[in-house]
Amino acid sequence: MTKETLKIIGAILYACEGTKARKDKRYNRLIYSVELTNSDPKIIKMFSLFLDEVLIIDRKRIRGQLFTYPDLDEKQLINFWSSVSNIPKKQFQKSILLKANNRFKCSPYGTFKIRYSCKDDFLRLQKIINDVWRDAGVV
Repeated sequence: MTKETLKIIGAILYACEGTKARKDKRYNRLIYSVELTNSDPKIIKMFSLFLDEVLIIDRKRIRGQLFTYPDLDEKQLINFWSSVSNIPKKQFQKSILLKANNRFKCSPYGTFKIRYSCKDDFLRLQKIINDVWRDAGVV
């Protein structure tokens, strides 16, 4: 895959699944954290690759977080998502245990969040997304 293709895929993934800039009411300022949450390992793997090869992030600043259910093995899932995302287990934040839900079938992998805090990279990502929309003729 070319770097340009990866750039487009990463931008679209983030535009659809990523967290937008939001206000931190405690300090009355914006939070510029790049966060993408999903239960599909392919999406997490592709976005992690985008962060490494397009944004070229500082890997020491990336974090992973697992959202899991009572019937899933947390340690096994941390190993799984660490492998998928290329985020070391020591850089995982505390897992969130969700209540079982009988209305839909939960993912056997739980859900995973990539979190990367860097305002400059957040703004670069927003520019990439805007460029993709412009090049596609939708803005």
